[in-house]
Amino acid sequence: MSMAETDSHNSYNLNTLAEAGFPVINYDILDIGRAFCSDDQLIRPEDVEAYAYAVDDYDPFFFEKGPWDGPVAHPTFLANQALFLRHNNFVVPAGLHARMIYNFAAPLRLGKRVRTFGKLVDKYLRRDKPYMVTEYRTETEDGETLVSGRFVQMIFKDETVPTAGTSPKPEPEPPIFDVSIEKAEGRGGELALGHTLPPINRILSQRQIDIYSGVRPLSIHTDEDWAKAKGFHTTIAQGMMSTAHVSALMTQSVGEGFVVGGAMDCKFLRPVFCGDTLTITGTVDGFTREEERVRAHVTVAAHNQNGEQTMAGTTSGLCT
Repeated sequence: MSMAETDSHNSYNLNTLAEAGFPVINYDILDIGRAFCSDDQLIRPEDVEAYAYAVDDYDPFFFEKGPWDGPVAHPTFLANQALFLRHNNFVVPAGLHARMIYNFAAPLRLGKRVRTFGKLVDKYLRRDKPYMVTEYRTETEDGETLVSGRFVQMIFKDETVPTAGTSPKPEPEPPIFDVSIEKAEGRGGELALGHTLPPINRILSQRQIDIYSGVRPLSIHTDEDWAKAKGFHTTIAQGMMSTAHVSALMTQSVGEGFVVGGAMDCKFLRPVFCGDTLTITGTVDGFTREEERVRAHVTVAAHNQNGEQTMAGTTSGLCT
């Protein structure tokens, strides 16, 4: 009997759910090329305020007129719409987010109605654990792309996982830096090669995690008993909360060229627990030229109060 049959969704018979079009997610039923689509979401001021509270980011860009003739939402604001794509097709008892990639193409304006489309592009085994890879794009009703990227999720193992499988595809080549560029101008001042960005510190409360993830039973984020049943000592924060903190770091240091035109690729190395204190750091690695602007490339990391690294990544933004 699988994990899902023994401890998930006690109010439903899982055969009934499968017949209704919601089978329990597992490695075997994940078909490469499968398309996903989210529900529509209106970008509302109260939701942006709640998000700001959850990630402790009240940057004026998101509450004043700013460079876009009106307030906009944080660039990572719609990440959950992408992450929950699979929930519109499967029962997902639990899982862990392994990696998140963003490309921020356009401002997330208040009042816009948006939807996220996704496609399963890969699945593989690593250290005997099953993973799925989804490409996504979030766009407005008139088809304007706001954010795109891909993310990797681990599926909690059950008996459906085969003893062998594919391996993850090779990593893309890193950018080739323009050695003639040694500095650029960011929102927070000059950004020079090797410059360390002012770090960001965040203490994660359960209330913030609840607001970010939505309070639900049988959730490792908001249900402590369920988190303990899955092997954790308490609830854990979504990995994407760390990407929101990277966004804050880059917004304050680079500015509008990160909110629109920025990119991020973060890997989640270990869980972040309720009550942890995270320190987000970044170092300028180099620069590339894009038409009339310079892109600053930054290596980022998150460490908890014990000095353990919880996230590693790269990010970039366009400087003035």
